[in-house]
Amino acid sequence: RIPFTTEKRTMNDVHVTDEDIETFQDQGYIQFKGFFSATEMKQLRTAIDAAIAANRERIVGASDGGRSSEEYEKVFNQMVNLWVDSPAAKEFSFSQRLAETGRRLSDSRHVRIYHDHAMIKPPGQDSRATNWHQDAPYWPMDPVGAFSAWIAVDDVTIANGCLHFAPGSHKFGLLEPIQLGVEGESIVDKMREQGRDVVEPVAMEMEAGGVTFHHGCNFHYAGPNQTDQPRRAHAIIYIPDETRFTGGKDAAGAAEEMTVGGPWDHPLHPILAGPA
Repeated sequence: RIPFTTEKRTMNDVHVTDEDIETFQDQGYIQFKGFFSATEMKQLRTAIDAAIAANRERIVGASDGGRSSEEYEKVFNQMVNLWVDSPAAKEFSFSQRLAETGRRLSDSRHVRIYHDHAMIKPPGQDSRATNWHQDAPYWPMDPVGAFSAWIAVDDVTIANGCLHFAPGSHKFGLLEPIQLGVEGESIVDKMREQGRDVVEPVAMEMEAGGVTFHHGCNFHYAGPNQTDQPRRAHAIIYIPDETRFTGGKDAAGAAEEMTVGGPWDHPLHPILAGPA
């Protein structure tokens, strides 16, 4: 696969092969190294650091800033909907090239943004692993089909907590959620206890600017950050067309203004790629 290395690229520069689509559909994830340039990652790194320095809330307007526990902060510091108040971060969260790549991989007519989230995994002895989990159980959506693009803002390695995916695990479908931030909770362990075969995981080490896409039902986790520097990442969750809002959970700030059972159609969730 030819890396994405030229700055100021547009949607016309998207290169997704039939093999890429097959890989994503079969494995539930795919990696593109060098999707963004070093200069672009410097810009995104600066935007995330500025939000941290400003003590930006995890979820703007939520109770306690959306921060649930000190233990969860050891997994990672997260800032949701950063695009709303960071024009520099919005350039990446609204990247048409990124969204169009995801649209093609997922074979969707169009994709909307659910939310972005900057994730900073703290370094040192207190850093904890992210539990093995699926994303989809925490999203108020039906049918299942939403997916994420995960941007390595720093070089990511096993040592500083890169993502690991279990190939093909999205084919198990939507399962009961585990308790994130609770030590010992693991969707992989639960499935193996039930006698289900879960393929050995694959580590997604990559240099800053690399991107992975993964299906919302794929099993994944990130280890602890055992280095002395924070590990920064920026993820965007995409909602395919025909996805309905199921209610009962937060909709990244739009729950009270949407109809349960109705389509996703809200200014906080604009279409980023494909026709309206």
